[in-house]
Amino acid sequence: MKKIKTYFKVWRLNASNTIQELLVNRATHLLFFMGKMIKLSMSLLFLFLIKEQVAQFANYTTDQVIVFFLTYQFIDVLAQVFFRGVYLFRDRIIRGNFDFMLLRPINPLFQALTDHPDINDTIFLIPTTILSIYIASTLNIHITINSLTLYFLLLINAFLIAAALHILVLVAGILTKDTEGFIWMYRDMIQFARFPVTVYLEPLRSILFFIIPVGMMITIPSEVLLNLKPTYSIGVAFAIGLGSIILSLRLWKWSLKKYSSASS
Repeated sequence: MKKIKTYFKVWRLNASNTIQELLVNRATHLLFFMGKMIKLSMSLLFLFLIKEQVAQFANYTTDQVIVFFLTYQFIDVLAQVFFRGVYLFRDRIIRGNFDFMLLRPINPLFQALTDHPDINDTIFLIPTTILSIYIASTLNIHITINSLTLYFLLLINAFLIAAALHILVLVAGILTKDTEGFIWMYRDMIQFARFPVTVYLEPLRSILFFIIPVGMMITIPSEVLLNLKPTYSIGVAFAIGLGSIILSLRLWKWSLKKYSSASS
């Protein structure tokens, strides 16, 4: 518990520094926040236009498709809130700041992942979550206590998978001195999960379930919430989550042995 408190204090300090940066550049961050709201509004407008014009999307009703999108939105923003440091990792490698991370008593992986919390996304997460709950309450879908409980457990599993994918981006950054290409590849792939991954043809479907498992992150939880038979069993989803985080941590430790500092 003492170590958890210490790491929470470090994260809170980083968040405080980010808030101070936000207050200095209020206009820029306000525009950024407004851009996110406009993007979300346009996406929801697109979904509701489909709802008015289309009765079914593949084997799903349009109400069910909206649930998939809302799950995607929540997981995507949550990952950006906690793992925004990945987007800045390339500069830390090139400038040699990562050397200092390795010398500190705080775990360097924790620093690399959470060094720069995204306050904009933190603020954005609150109204979007409230809006998502409201929208879900208006949909013609059947949700039970059991399905809701499993859904929340699978959301935790999805967060672990997201953490694993971001750690793999850091590993790629250490090995190649580049993270931008890999993080934007992840950003592009997760957008496929705005809709049920089952609508895509093979081999893309298998890639999205097992190679870059955004399907396990978004599709499986949404199917469980809607009381639909999941494409793959819940046990497989949890196994992918646990396996991906274990593999990513081992690769991280291995990559540190390959790291040559900026002075090299």
